[in-house]
Amino acid sequence: MAAVLQPAKKSYFFGKGYRDVGNTIKGAWRRNFVSLRKFKNNITMSRISGDGRTTRLFKLVLNVLAMLSVLIYGSIITAVVSVINIAVVFVVMAVIYLGFSIIWLVDRLYLIRKHIFTACHECKEKSLIPTYICPRCGAQHTNLTPGVYGILKRRCNCGEKLPTTFFNGRKNLDAICPHCGTLLSNREAVPICIPIVGGRSVGKTAFITAFSKEFIDEVAPAKSWETEFYNDAKADMYKEIEQDYRMGSTRMTDRPQDVNKTSSISFSFFVKGAPFSPERLVHVYDIAGEVFTDNSENEIQKQYEYCQGIVLMVDPFAIPKVRNKCEGQLEPEDVAGIGKADINEIVDSFLNKLREVTGMSDKNMSSVPLAVVIGKIDSAGIMDEIGDLAIKSQMDSKPELFKDYYDTMDHLCRKFLKENGMESFINNVDLKFKDNRYFACTAIGHTRDKGQYNPQGVLAPMQWLFGKADSKMYHSWNDIKFSRKIPKITESAV
Repeated sequence: MAAVLQPAKKSYFFGKGYRDVGNTIKGAWRRNFVSLRKFKNNITMSRISGDGRTTRLFKLVLNVLAMLSVLIYGSIITAVVSVINIAVVFVVMAVIYLGFSIIWLVDRLYLIRKHIFTACHECKEKSLIPTYICPRCGAQHTNLTPGVYGILKRRCNCGEKLPTTFFNGRKNLDAICPHCGTLLSNREAVPICIPIVGGRSVGKTAFITAFSKEFIDEVAPAKSWETEFYNDAKADMYKEIEQDYRMGSTRMTDRPQDVNKTSSISFSFFVKGAPFSPERLVHVYDIAGEVFTDNSENEIQKQYEYCQGIVLMVDPFAIPKVRNKCEGQLEPEDVAGIGKADINEIVDSFLNKLREVTGMSDKNMSSVPLAVVIGKIDSAGIMDEIGDLAIKSQMDSKPELFKDYYDTMDHLCRKFLKENGMESFINNVDLKFKDNRYFACTAIGHTRDKGQYNPQGVLAPMQWLFGKADSKMYHSWNDIKFSRKIPKITESAV
């Protein structure tokens, strides 16, 4: 459990304790041999002394008997005492080993049972235990758990005592990512990791902007939850989100030139409240659209390995049939912002990236829930087909078939895509993601840069995914009651 050498002093019971026992036993035998040597020297001296023959004989016999007594009885007593000493130490050590093993196991089971792990917001690598930093000397402790360096506390080489478990304050120490060295705001929280994927200009950043503002400013206060930004950089990011929200604008997700970095950024914040112990840490990843159109080797999205849900954004105007039909009804700004990449190619690229990270074979379905979100429905009459009024009209016309609002939304979204030549896309999603649901939304609510956001439908897909990711979220953020299984409604029935 401590395979890597640590900048710490080993516990007495795992280092010096063994040496002390060994030295005690060696000292006992050494004293025994010293006594033997003493009587042997006395025998030699009695032979050459100037005493009378009788005296010399008496001293000789006396020292021989003494030497034999030490050799026989002294050795026996020393051996018995040594065995007793070893037995006592063995029992004590066994208790200590059992105790630390139980504490280590409790600590590890707590992390696993609570689904606690560290997801680095920079390199996106996952680790169960980050590298903790000594507050006194800055030494890096890569395996700060109960072990040979200490059970409840570990003594750093500088003398500072560091907690080794979740229940005695380990999470309060500064920590860095063991893979890239990035400073982490680690609190041994439960991560909820949701990547937002899709081609360039499909509306991913606008969706994240609308969701973040709505969740932090409306959902959390209504639930009596407290939110806290992951670090100062994320706090600054939220200031930009607020500014974009007021202006109705978005910012392009930068694609870094450094081949060692992934083309994604995360907006990360803690959620604290009565239902959440430990607190939740939300990571929403904005992945540059070029990732799905450029097969460069640096585009390894590590977050796919551990994410609990995925949002796939679809720009309806990227669908050729829809664009040809509606382009004349769009504002010039909307036309300029149409994602031109082929949606089926985007999905294929995304699936390839997913396979790279997770090892998912072509024959296997992903267990990660997928929310397919058709955005920009405020433009060119799309809302008339899959918006609120269309959903309610469908429910009113066929109440025996359409009983649930979001099941009806799912049906209309699938119908919209099929009617516009995207049936292969739907089949591909159904083939690879056994748990998927379709949503319609508008993040900005109008043409960009035309005033404050007026979002519709951005919370629903995230609530569905949050509920899938976390049971406490499922029971606490329950504004929408999603059916566990979407009923299949044939077109002939409609």
